[in-house]
Amino acid sequence: MKLKLYIMKFKHAHFGDGMLNESVDFFEASRLYSALYLEAITQHKEEAFIKLTQSENFHISDAFPYDVEPFLPKPIGYPKVSEESKSIEELKTARQNAKAVKKITYIPLSEFDNYLSGKGDLTAISDRQKDLSQSFVAIRKGVDPYEVGIRTFKYSLYVVASQSDLFDNLMSALQYSGLGGKRTSGLGQFDLTIKDLPDNMLTHISGNDYNRFVALTSSLPTEEELTVAVTNANYLLKKASGFAYSPESKQLLRKQDVYKFRAGSTFTNKYQGSILNVEPDQFPHPVWHFARGLFYGINISSGG
Repeated sequence: MKLKLYIMKFKHAHFGDGMLNESVDFFEASRLYSALYLEAITQHKEEAFIKLTQSENFHISDAFPYDVEPFLPKPIGYPKVSEESKSIEELKTARQNAKAVKKITYIPLSEFDNYLSGKGDLTAISDRQKDLSQSFVAIRKGVDPYEVGIRTFKYSLYVVASQSDLFDNLMSALQYSGLGGKRTSGLGQFDLTIKDLPDNMLTHISGNDYNRFVALTSSLPTEEELTVAVTNANYLLKKASGFAYSPESKQLLRKQDVYKFRAGSTFTNKYQGSILNVEPDQFPHPVWHFARGLFYGINISSGG
């Protein structure tokens, strides 16, 4: 299946991450997968969707900013800063750069190689991701008033995904039904544009001739893949939890917890990952959680 950029221009959205009165500025592939599955159910295409997405060639990335070009997640652990054989002034600059790097979350595709080599303009990179989105709290009035965290977006968000007629159809429908929380309040709707990947981006994603791989999806290796995956890896873990509702059970039940590697984690070996069933105990149907890997290849010198 051919990979495409699915670019989403949101106006307002609520991407919850634990607190109703807060909203993060991105979403993981698992959130999009769940929304597409629900959309497939409304179209009576859930079996076709499961069959499509269970293919080893099917991929979805997490969402990242898009402003003229795609941004990529900052690779964890790179570039490495050596303090050997450096003057005091060089050490001072290196430490200032290290502080600047902490402020960077995303890197424009055109700046990615320079960033990895340590030659990137960190100030320019940081400036390009300033104010990617802004958050505010809205009060929903009623019998029991409550606060909702809402994001407004300066730039679009995109995912890399495997194109098919079914996937395109579901994404097109989703732009009207919305993504994220509080969709009945009009949040989460977006305008969809589908584009080819830039050639250099496609080369780095589809190729294997690299010595490191940056995760583009918050994902989890299978049990058989785990030992090899964590060897010489740089990663952060994130706990995914929450509740599932079914009309049959008529109640919210807690899903099984999943610990995944965050996007931006770097590995010496790719892994396939899987789509997990995280249904609560005694739940009437599966609850799918997308945790399959997609990677951007990079080459790091032996001294880096």
